[in-house]
Amino acid sequence: MQTVSLPYGSTGFAMSFDPERFQVVAPADASNSTDQQFLIDSPPLTQRIPGRRVLVIVSDLTRPTGTLQFLPPLLKDLSAAGEVAFLFATGLHRPLKDPDKIAIVGEEVFKSYPMLDHWPDRDNVEVGTTSRGNRVEIDKKVLDYDFILLTGAIGFHYFAGFAGGRKSLLPGVASKRSIEFNHLLVLNQNGPGRNPDVRVARLDGNPVHEDMAEAAKLIDKPVFVFNTILDRRKRVEKIYAGDLFNAHRAGCADYLESHSVRLKERRPLAIVSAGGFPRDINVIQAHKAYEFAQHAVEPGGTIVLLAECREGMGHSSFFPWFEHQQLDEFERRLRAGYQVYGQTAYSLLTKARRFNLILVSALEPAVVERMGLHHARTLEDALAIAEKFSKGSPGYILPFGADALPVVE
Repeated sequence: MQTVSLPYGSTGFAMSFDPERFQVVAPADASNSTDQQFLIDSPPLTQRIPGRRVLVIVSDLTRPTGTLQFLPPLLKDLSAAGEVAFLFATGLHRPLKDPDKIAIVGEEVFKSYPMLDHWPDRDNVEVGTTSRGNRVEIDKKVLDYDFILLTGAIGFHYFAGFAGGRKSLLPGVASKRSIEFNHLLVLNQNGPGRNPDVRVARLDGNPVHEDMAEAAKLIDKPVFVFNTILDRRKRVEKIYAGDLFNAHRAGCADYLESHSVRLKERRPLAIVSAGGFPRDINVIQAHKAYEFAQHAVEPGGTIVLLAECREGMGHSSFFPWFEHQQLDEFERRLRAGYQVYGQTAYSLLTKARRFNLILVSALEPAVVERMGLHHARTLEDALAIAEKFSKGSPGYILPFGADALPVVE
């Protein structure tokens, strides 16, 4: 027998397994590497900001980006700026409280610089229209500054292809209307169901990504991207900085190469951790691990997800959508009155109809079951339920489900 550690909230589970039955699926551990920096198609930041008023856009609590590690040296590079302020890219996520902000940027930075909040339903200005008709509205505070510095982490995203880069602007600091227009592109515009071009690890031809990229180009300000790739301990492994599009794309290519795991076959069972806090902070964030794990599982198979969900659903608009239990009815209602987290709920229910989904979380059983999932309080309970479906079949274990993309050759 062997043992693997599966992150869960701020703790985790230890799973003993027979290596003849289970294969661990995880990217190579680069935790001992030093952070490598790549400057792409741009002069150094220190040459671009003297005397300018700089707005640093940072991700919220739902996305680890390595801010506590990289902000101190980055702020030294900004010492010649005329002014530096921070704006939190919360998109449609909940507003941040002061302790949240301190957890992201550190107490010293929090006390030393203006900390600005984004409100998706007010204080936004229209900057133009994309080729798909998205009237892009961006937080007006972005336009108050001379130079925009986008920070964030590159990783897989289940419909934008990859996180990072342009996502700090749309959806990060965009209006609710602009975000909803963009995310509606997940659905097929020429028929029912999801657009097949909208998928993880795809940029070219992905209408969601392309609309985000067009939106970023509408902002008539100098923009510099500073994107990290984190190791499994959430420490900075690499930094891709410089041109918003070219630096981000180079980082995405690197991430895809290093975080894809080649498999010979799909199997009937997968045990997956969302990666612990903050990746399993709520259902909306944690469900992405189901999205990636499904690539390793046969249709009709079983996926056990470990995700604490300490903040519940993640948004008040998410759970009510599960009053629709038939996918065709769900889709009709979603198209008629689109909501971003209605799309997330639809995505989860779609997978619940294709697989046996088991969730280990802090949620109440009735809530879990309403979403089409099987409830379990512990890993042991979940494995007992899974055994009823898999009956000893071979499986995979994904300890870092949000960071590993299974690719069946």
